[in-house]
Amino acid sequence: DIEKFPGYGTNMIQIEFGPSHIFPAEDKVTNNAVNEFIAVAERAAKSNVAVNLLLSPHYFPDWMLKKYPHLSRCNGGFLGFCIDAPESKSLMEKYLRTVIPQIKDLPALHSVCLTNEPMYTESRNCVYAQQMWHEWLKKKHGDITKLNQKYNSAYISFDEIAIPAPGLKAEPLFYDWCKFNNDRFAGWHKWMADIIHDLAPQLPVHAKIMIFNSVSNRDTAGWGIDPELFGELSQINGNDDYKFY
Repeated sequence: DIEKFPGYGTNMIQIEFGPSHIFPAEDKVTNNAVNEFIAVAERAAKSNVAVNLLLSPHYFPDWMLKKYPHLSRCNGGFLGFCIDAPESKSLMEKYLRTVIPQIKDLPALHSVCLTNEPMYTESRNCVYAQQMWHEWLKKKHGDITKLNQKYNSAYISFDEIAIPAPGLKAEPLFYDWCKFNNDRFAGWHKWMADIIHDLAPQLPVHAKIMIFNSVSNRDTAGWGIDPELFGELSQINGNDDYKFY
C-alpha cells in the first residue's frame, strides 16, 4: 500500500529486520530481508515516501544463544542477550557491516533506528557486566575507603560489590548502578552508531526510547536510559509514545 500513503497524508514509514534474518544458522547468510527492504525503498522513492530502517538487534539468532549459553545471562525488555560479550558484539558488527553498505545510498532512506524500546535491567549473572561495573566503581571512587564512607559500608575491595537486583532503591549503591548502566547502555548504542558512521558518515541514527524515560519516571531509573546520553550519540531525538483516549 505504499503508493497510497501520500493520499492519506503519510510520507514516512518504518520497516524492521534483525540479525536473525541475515544469519538464520551458524553456517548460513541470507540477503532476503535486505532485498525486500530495497524493493520497498525503490517503490517508496517513486511515491515520495521516506523509509526508516529499524535494525532490531532484539531479533537475535537462537543458534547463537544455544552455542554460547552465557549470552542469555542478561536481559531487559526486547533485548534477551548479553550486549557486552565479545561473541554478540562480533555478530552485531558483522550484521551492520553486511546491511549498511547495501542500503546507505537509497534515495528513500531517511535514517536507521538502532533499537526498539531499549531497556537493559538484568546483568547480575554476567561476568562481563560485573567486570565493567567494578572498573567503573574504581574509576569513580578511587579507593574502597571513599566508597565505604559514601555507602556506609565495609567492603574490602570493589570486586565484592555485587550488581543490585532490578527495582528502585533509595540508596547510594543503586544510584551508582543506574549511572553505570546508563553509561554502559548508551556506550553500546554509540558503538553501533560509530560502526554505521564508519560506513555511511552522513546517515542519521537514533533509538526509539520510550516516553517514560523522557519524563523522569522514577520507576524506570534502572532501565539504562539517559535521554541526554542518547541525544549525544544520535542525530534525531524522539520517543516511542502512545495516547489513551
